[in-house]
Amino acid sequence: MSDQKNYDVVIVGAGIAGAMAAYKLAQAGKSVLVIDGGADVPPNRGEYMEKFYLSMAKTPESPYPNDPDDPRPLTLSISTWKDRPPTGYFIQNGPLPFSSTYERVAGGTTWHWMGTSLRLLPNDFQLYTKYGHGRDWPITYADLEPYYCLAEQEIGVAADTSNEDYLGIWFGKDPEDPGKPYQYPMPEIPQSVVDQVIINGVGTDTTFDGNPVTVSPTPQARNSIAYDSRRVCAGNTNCIPICPIQAKYDATIHIVKAKNMGATVMYKTIAKTVNVDSSGMISGIDYVQYNDPNGPVTASGTVTGTIYILAAHAIETPKLLLNSATSNLPGGVANSSDQVGRNLMDHPVQLSWALCNASTPMYPFRGPLATSGIESLRDGAFRSKRAAFRMEIGNEGWNWAVGDPYTTVNNLITQGTNILPGLTPPVNGGQFGTSLLNNVNAILIRQFRFGSLVEQTAQPCNRIVPSNTYKDNLGIPRPEIWYDLDIYTKAGFAAARDAASMIFGKMNATDFTQVSSSNPSAFDYLGQTYILNGAGHIMGTCIMGTDPKTSVVDSNQCSHDHKNLFILGSTVFPSVGTANPTLTIAALTLRAVDNIVKNVLK
Repeated sequence: MSDQKNYDVVIVGAGIAGAMAAYKLAQAGKSVLVIDGGADVPPNRGEYMEKFYLSMAKTPESPYPNDPDDPRPLTLSISTWKDRPPTGYFIQNGPLPFSSTYERVAGGTTWHWMGTSLRLLPNDFQLYTKYGHGRDWPITYADLEPYYCLAEQEIGVAADTSNEDYLGIWFGKDPEDPGKPYQYPMPEIPQSVVDQVIINGVGTDTTFDGNPVTVSPTPQARNSIAYDSRRVCAGNTNCIPICPIQAKYDATIHIVKAKNMGATVMYKTIAKTVNVDSSGMISGIDYVQYNDPNGPVTASGTVTGTIYILAAHAIETPKLLLNSATSNLPGGVANSSDQVGRNLMDHPVQLSWALCNASTPMYPFRGPLATSGIESLRDGAFRSKRAAFRMEIGNEGWNWAVGDPYTTVNNLITQGTNILPGLTPPVNGGQFGTSLLNNVNAILIRQFRFGSLVEQTAQPCNRIVPSNTYKDNLGIPRPEIWYDLDIYTKAGFAAARDAASMIFGKMNATDFTQVSSSNPSAFDYLGQTYILNGAGHIMGTCIMGTDPKTSVVDSNQCSHDHKNLFILGSTVFPSVGTANPTLTIAALTLRAVDNIVKNVLK
C-alpha cells in the first residue's frame, strides 16, 4: 500500500536533525511526514531505566530496545569485530574496527549522548587552507555563528560566553534582541571537585607543544536552571547512557513539538529505497514496517512529498542511498561523485587514567559525566604536522577505563588485589569488612581519567557500503565498513597520550593506563602501541562541498544531483575538528531549514 497524501516535506530519521527540522518546518506551516525505524516515544523513561538497572554491562545501548527488525551496533560487539560470520550489526573489514555506535529509536542517539555542546573553531572550517590537511568546509564560522546561537536556544545550553571565547571563537548578537550581545540561555554547570583538583595541579604555567594547558568549563545541553519545562540537572552521573529526569536534552523534545505543530510521525517504519524519476527528481521513498520483533514485515508502501530530507545518521543514510541503485543510477542515488559512503570519520579517543595524590582526593562518581575539558590544545601551528585533540575530563572515575566502581570492588573481594602500596593486605585471598571499606575508599576517591578526542581527516578509503552477503531481519543489507587511521591522526593520538602523561606528572598523579597489543582495538605507531576507542561521533559519508565531482551536497545540504533532496546531520561534515558534533548538527539543520522555507518551499 502507499500513503496517498503528498507532503511538503518527507523526513527519514527522528534524531536531532530530523526532529528539529520537522518542528521548524511544521512551525512554518509546511505539511511534514517523518518516518523512523524506532518505536514510539515512551510515555515515560521508566521502562528504559529498569532495563538499564538490570543490565550487567552498562553500555551506551543498554537501556534501549534492540529489535532484530531494526538492528543497530552494540559496544559489546566491537571486541569480536574480526569474527566471521559477524556477531554484531557491523561487518568490519578494515585494519581497525569502527568503534562507535548509535541508537535506532525515536529521538536517535541523543538518548545516550553526553550533552557536550561545543562550537567548532573558526580554523576548523578551513583546515586545508590553513594547515594543508583534510578538506575545507564550503561555509565559514561566520556563516554558521547565528545558527549556533539559535541552536543553543533550541536545545538549551548551559554556559558562559566569557569562558568560551578561546582560539578564535566569537559570539554575535542576541537573536531575540540584536541590540544586546549574545549570552547562553542558562548559566554554566558548576565545575566538579575533579575539575578543581586538576586546575590546581596543572597551575598557570603548564604548556604542551607551545600551547598553554588551560581547563575550561564545558558548554552542556543540560539544565542548570529550569528551562523549556524540564527539570534541573540532579547530578546522576549516568548521562551516558540515560538521564533519568530529562534534564539533559534529547530529540524527543522536538519530536513532541513537531507533532504539536501538526507533523505526522510513522514509527517502526524502515526506509528501504529512494526513487528517482526521469527528470532526476526524488519521487518517493519505499518503506517496510514491522510490529513484533519476532514477526515478519507487516506493511510496505511509498511516501511522497515535494522535498525529501534524509537524516538517518552517517551509517544508515549512505546505506539507503547506495541500496537504491538502479540500471539508470548504478552507483546509487546522489552519487555521481562516488563519494556517498566514503570519508567515514569519528573522533578516535585516547583514554588515559590515573590516581591523584592521596593528599588531594577528587571524589568522582558525582555530577554529569564531564563538566570541564582542556580546550586550549584544539588549535595551533602543530596542525600542519599532526591532528589536534581536546581533553575531556571525566567525573566517573575509571568507569569507562576499567568498568569501575564494580571492577575494583570485585577484584578486592575475590582476589584481594591491592593496587596501592600501604593499603590493608588481603585476608584469605580476599578483602572484607573494614579492610574492604578502607581500601575501596582509598582508591575510588582518587580516580580520574582523560578522554582525548582526536581530529580525523576525511579519507575516501574509509567507507560504508551495503553488504551483498549479510542482511538484517527484514532482508535489508547490513553495513560493511572499512576503517583505518591515517598518519596525521595517529600522530595526534600519540601526542594526546604524551599530553596526558605530562599532566599526570605535573599533578604528581600515578598513571594506571594499560595498553596491550592483544587488545582487539590496538594499533602501533612509531614503535608504540595504542588503544582505539570510539567517541560515538559518526561523521562524514555524504560530505558537503562546492564541487559536485568531489562532494555529495552543497553548502545548503542539498544534493548536487537531485534538487529536491537534502541530507542533514553529521553525515555532511567535510572535516570534524575536535568539538562533539551535536551542536553543529543542530546549527546546520536550522540553516538548511531556513533556506528551504525562504528559497525552496516559498
